[in-house]
Amino acid sequence: MARLVMLEFEERARVLKGKLAKLEEIVEKELGDVTVNVVFVDKETISKLNSKFRKKRGATDVLTFPYGDEDLFGEIYVCLDVVEENARAFNNTLERELVEVVVHGILHLAGYDHEYSKENEKEMFEKQTKYVEEVMRA
Repeated sequence: MARLVMLEFEERARVLKGKLAKLEEIVEKELGDVTVNVVFVDKETISKLNSKFRKKRGATDVLTFPYGDEDLFGEIYVCLDVVEENARAFNNTLERELVEVVVHGILHLAGYDHEYSKENEKEMFEKQTKYVEEVMRA
């Protein structure tokens, strides 16, 4: 069975607790029987990672690191401060915006990309929308 492990868990992220089983179903469907860590970090940490690995300045909401290892398939780094800002900007709840970024990260781990392929981008965002709706109904 797929596992989604929450690391550096912040109180604000507790909204995901009730959605974990559904998110793990998505991991299983997209990636198989693997473990994925979700790591909650601050703006400073995500900015450093964004600069180092994407050569982009500033904080972002989510970064994904695929490893493909047996013990750990990949990690999804989430900055809750940016997620909260985005939730307000997009008129979403924190819960929905957090589900959006975790699903987005899972799809990146599955090989979907929206920066380099328009075709892949369309499929990725269609799946993301579908999965987010499924999770939010759970």
